[in-house]
Amino acid sequence: KLNSNLFPSSILDPNEGYMTSDGLKKVNFYINSLELRNKFIAAIPLMDTLEEFDPSDLVMLTTDIYSLTEGGLSNIQASLVTANSNSTNNEIGGWAVSSVLGGSTGLALKIGTNLLSSLLGSNKVKQESSKVTTINQLIPNQAGINYSNTSKVYISPPGSGVVKEEQAGLSVGGTVSISSRDNDIVLIKDYSLTYGVVENITAGERVNILSISNPQLYLVKGTSSVLVSSVTKEQSSSTESSALSYGKIKNKEMNKIMIVTSAEAVNFSDFINDMKKVRELDLHQQFTKEDITKFSNENIDLKEVLSHIKPMAYYTTSGDRVLGLKLDAKDARVNNISRNIEVSIKSGHFLSPGINQKLILPLQSLMLSGVKLNPLPSKVLNRVLVDIKVNLKAFNGTASFSKILHYNPEMNTFIE
Repeated sequence: KLNSNLFPSSILDPNEGYMTSDGLKKVNFYINSLELRNKFIAAIPLMDTLEEFDPSDLVMLTTDIYSLTEGGLSNIQASLVTANSNSTNNEIGGWAVSSVLGGSTGLALKIGTNLLSSLLGSNKVKQESSKVTTINQLIPNQAGINYSNTSKVYISPPGSGVVKEEQAGLSVGGTVSISSRDNDIVLIKDYSLTYGVVENITAGERVNILSISNPQLYLVKGTSSVLVSSVTKEQSSSTESSALSYGKIKNKEMNKIMIVTSAEAVNFSDFINDMKKVRELDLHQQFTKEDITKFSNENIDLKEVLSHIKPMAYYTTSGDRVLGLKLDAKDARVNNISRNIEVSIKSGHFLSPGINQKLILPLQSLMLSGVKLNPLPSKVLNRVLVDIKVNLKAFNGTASFSKILHYNPEMNTFIE
């Protein structure tokens, strides 16, 4: 741009000076003529413009891996048969009982994500399953998936005298594409997933590898692609207590791996708005001078201000659960926004810990930025209701207010 505007007829003559670009952000130059040099320097900020681009929509690709016992798989199968016979919406497509009975994969189906969540959340299945990992990936439309979390494992079969190098862990590949006709449909071209599990065999260790490939994997919003394999995962132990036994160790062999894949198109502007929400809960904002001139002159008791707690709960487009709380900005006054407030947030008890936060913030920060709650433990999220006690107290003052917030993890909402 500098070259075409300052030297439209020809490139800068070497005898007059030089101009070179060092990448996209840096220009090296020297010009003999003082007049031309000043003109050149004055033109730089005019040419140094912000980039213009039209961001692509994103695809949220989620891969969940579970380990299951034979009993856990049987419970899911039985529930699917019941759901399929009762469903008028045909939530379960591409699945039949025969696919469960034969073949090394054991089970392959498309299933409604909400139905799958309900099955995995049932007490029968929870006792016979364990989530290994969840990977959420935000991928630009038409871009490639390139996820790998693997490690080399060196194994020597007994008596062989040979050391083998195996790859354990998870890798996912392919290219995502959002349908131009229906944004609820996402195509993953050349989808591939490899999951290597280290097995403890009596005669020694080995890496059992589960490989999945599909040249065209179609995923619809609200549905999940499920594959169950007979790859052995782990053997877990738990303490069993009942009227007839106490402290008995119960061993469970998690000899099934279930891989659940889902995808959803995400509008880029929605993604940015979600990120702004999270940022607002992290920043300590202040009222502007213009805001302060608009404050009400009506007196308000500080205890009443502290009582106007506004809880918030939402999911970001990347699937993160965000909980927080604010105070009502309508209660802001010139004489109270600088007051420091002691904030205490607790849930659970010493046998089942949850949240335990303590901090001191200016009142205006509580009104504008609020407080983002620490993540709840996964065990707590399995409850029907979670009680969160909030206590607000004026620092070096007497005004205080306490309230118990009732949070429903299933609906991700606070209940009045």
